[in-house]
Amino acid sequence: MLLTLCVIVIFGLLLLVVETFVPGGILGTLGVLCVLFAVALTLTSEELVGWSTTQRVLAAAGIVIFSGLVMITWLKWFAVKLFKKTFTLESAISSGPDPKQALLGLTGHALTELRPLGRVELDNGERHEVRSWSGSIAAGERIEVIRLEPGNLVVRLAPPAASA
Repeated sequence: MLLTLCVIVIFGLLLLVVETFVPGGILGTLGVLCVLFAVALTLTSEELVGWSTTQRVLAAAGIVIFSGLVMITWLKWFAVKLFKKTFTLESAISSGPDPKQALLGLTGHALTELRPLGRVELDNGERHEVRSWSGSIAAGERIEVIRLEPGNLVVRLAPPAASA
């Protein structure tokens, strides 16, 4: 019976190790189930009649602790060393300039009432969803892009054009 328990635990741990190479969850789940099955067998098996309850509980705890230590050791040292070059980014990747930076300072007109969200058409012909900086802006009013926020252009009423 002890040999069977050892085989089940080792098979479960091997499945968990293989899960690090072939992610998907199925092998990892089967590995955990194998270890739990070994614990259940330890606690309920009739072949371990000569064992006291304390011995069974200690054996079950030993299986859990041993399995945990093996997996921590695998993930902390071996898996990290094996996969470090494959999955670790060694240099930063720049995202480049934000194309919306060019929109700062552009003017246009409100297509819909901005209260505070709405649509505008800029003088370059592009249409955008925007948020007004303060209050509401009526449809048709001249606007100016003053800020960029994640997911939003922020606009305000454009200052009146200076007369020559």
